Amino acid sequence: MDPITAIGLLASLSNLIQASNSLLEILKSFKDGDKATLELFNDVSVFAEALKGFDRVLRSRQTSHKISTTVISNALEEASKTVQDLESKLTHVSRSGSSTMRRMKWVQHKTSITKLHEHVKVQSTMLQSFLALAHAETFLDTCRQYPHFLQVRSLSANDINSDAVSTSSETTTIVSETSLSSQRRASVDTIASSVASSDLPLQKASSDPSDKTVQGLRVEKSLAAPVILRKACRYDCYCRCHTQDVATKRGFSRAVDLCTDQSCHAFKETTVAASNFFRKALAQVASSRSIKVRYDLNTYRMVSEGSDAMRYVKHGNLDKLKRCVRAGEATLWDTAPDGWSLLHTAAYNRQLPIVRYLLELGADTEVADIGARKPADLAILKSLGNDATDVEREIVEIFSKKDDYVRDFDFTPIHNAVLNLYDVEDRERPSLEQLIEVLDDCNNAPAGTDWALWKLRYRKRSNLFCDIIELFRSAAFEKPKTEKIIHNLLDQKDKKYHWTPLHWASSAGHLDKMQVLVRHGADPFILSNLDANILHAAAESKSTSGLDGALEIWRRYPQQLDINQANRWAETPLHVAAWGSQNAVQKLLEAGADRNVRQEDGQVPLHCAGLSEHSRVRRVIVALLCGETGPHINAQDVDGRPPIFDFLDDPTCIQTLAEHGARVDLLDSAGRSAFHHACIQDNIEALKTLLSVFPSWPAMVTVKDHDGNTALIQALLHESTGCATMLLKLDDIGDMVGQGGWTAAHHAAKMGDAIVLGAILRHPSFVKGSKTIDGKSVEVVAMEAGNWCGEVRRLLRECNTIM
Repeated sequence: MDPITAIGLLASLSNLIQASNSLLEILKSFKDGDKATLELFNDVSVFAEALKGFDRVLRSRQTSHKISTTVISNALEEASKTVQDLESKLTHVSRSGSSTMRRMKWVQHKTSITKLHEHVKVQSTMLQSFLALAHAETFLDTCRQYPHFLQVRSLSANDINSDAVSTSSETTTIVSETSLSSQRRASVDTIASSVASSDLPLQKASSDPSDKTVQGLRVEKSLAAPVILRKACRYDCYCRCHTQDVATKRGFSRAVDLCTDQSCHAFKETTVAASNFFRKALAQVASSRSIKVRYDLNTYRMVSEGSDAMRYVKHGNLDKLKRCVRAGEATLWDTAPDGWSLLHTAAYNRQLPIVRYLLELGADTEVADIGARKPADLAILKSLGNDATDVEREIVEIFSKKDDYVRDFDFTPIHNAVLNLYDVEDRERPSLEQLIEVLDDCNNAPAGTDWALWKLRYRKRSNLFCDIIELFRSAAFEKPKTEKIIHNLLDQKDKKYHWTPLHWASSAGHLDKMQVLVRHGADPFILSNLDANILHAAAESKSTSGLDGALEIWRRYPQQLDINQANRWAETPLHVAAWGSQNAVQKLLEAGADRNVRQEDGQVPLHCAGLSEHSRVRRVIVALLCGETGPHINAQDVDGRPPIFDFLDDPTCIQTLAEHGARVDLLDSAGRSAFHHACIQDNIEALKTLLSVFPSWPAMVTVKDHDGNTALIQALLHESTGCATMLLKLDDIGDMVGQGGWTAAHHAAKMGDAIVLGAILRHPSFVKGSKTIDGKSVEVVAMEAGNWCGEVRRLLRECNTIM
């Protein structure tokens, strides 16, 4: 192929690759097709990878092929036309702003899109055939230049000849069959890589054109047909250069001399047959599609809802979250049992800086919880609430840069009117009552109605009217003309939260629209796919007016609308409200909501209050939940954590819990007390409060967790110098030896903190000469950490300890 032609083909191929990538982006953003869209996306992805592989083949100088330039050019031209037609069709279908219109267009164009899909698969197969042919021809061309490649084959153990020796340059070189046996390969990627990895010392073929023998190998008989068969030069020749060992056949055991007959070569006949290695390699190259399948195997790590990383995200403590990530204590793949990642938690709790930080680290925006909700879906929920601020809208804007997530909800026109999601160009902005009136008219229309005339009547009105009529028109395509069409949009759920318009009205706090919906027949008792009722929806968005409307319905129908309804995670509306809605908690408690109900992790609403944002509102919620003493005050979840563990960042809440009977002697599943966790979190004020309000603290300070560490050791492990200094002022701090034989002095020497080290050396519990399990003294630890200097060195030398 001449250079000009090659450049032209490469340019066409490059344009086709760009067009395929553009088509993939459209398919990613297109969300109104059925599962055929996913199949099309996968096939186009395979086609794009094949294009890239073929591009590498054409650009490689080592590749040889005899594929006609005209054939390649026609194939690329046809593929380019198919991709352009597909892109045009999908762009036309997705151009409408209404999901109903997009689905209607998808149904209309589905047949033509399917045909183009089949063309893509055919052209992808053809392209892969080109790749296989090019690789096979490259393989054969390499074998023509180096014929000894054909002789590389596997030998069985029975064929190994221990007497193989090398001969002089005038004779055939004898190669140890041990090296030949190393040529066995399970699979072949390329002939070059297989031979390059071989231990066989291949030599060049003879330069004499009359010599048809292949030098460099001695091939013995194997299970397969022989590669080279040589006849003896005469009947009594016993030389080793012949495959027929006449000496062996005649029973001679003596060592035979090498052949010195100059006419020996003239009598040799060479027959070259394809070896097993060659046949296997050629078959694998010919059948190879030359496409490496790529898998995204991110491993998600299950963590508890109350893990340190989750708590830091909920409280907006970015510095401590960064420290956890750097130390390996938290990862981007930390996921709670309900499927919520750190990004889910940050979006739900409106933590804008943490959302930015996690996205910069590469957090996955597509991961969904068990309810199929992405982090962006939670951010959108918060932005639609009645208490939404610029922070929520900015978080949604960040996610919208990656995808149009709002379209995923597939809101009906009734949803849009409830949430005021009108199009910017919609000047009419019809009210909810007007849309329901048109919907009723459509449901009352007789069978066989000409919906096209209806559309003409509303062509200059709001798009929401047209969307309702288009929904009936599209349904008419799939049903007989004699069948009446009815759509109940008042109770239709969205695709993400599976909430009805009444759920969303309750969440957004639109009491007037809730009344309109109920008055026109909306069902207030419908549950979402996660078993959430309208009380959950109002509590989740902190909507006071929405909760008032929901509680009004509850008072009329307490049996149908359960105030203690458990959702998919066994959370009641009170659990949801305790995350930060003071008014919702108060109203639910006044209505009789149960404080002692446990969700699936064994947590009561008081636990949920501890995971809310640190603020005055949380203190009020704690006071409300503690207003009635009961088992919920000391309820331990599945990890053994009582509620007090979640309030160690707030001394006021600790004081409130202590006044209502909270216990400080409870241990979690790791054997840690509140003192351990206060030191781990470096909460000095919390530790001070624990020491002052709980009389039983002396016994708990000395307790060791399951790792063998006291609160002091945990403080030193997490470099909480303030907590460590406070504990060292106590007379009894327990055993100074922790996990691995590391004492408090070892940890202080590693930190290089002279103040803490001095307090440890002066404490009555300090014992000289202690060593770790692996035999390290305090001095050695200081040297390894680079702290054997200054005040640390002086203190250790003054103590006269080489421990």
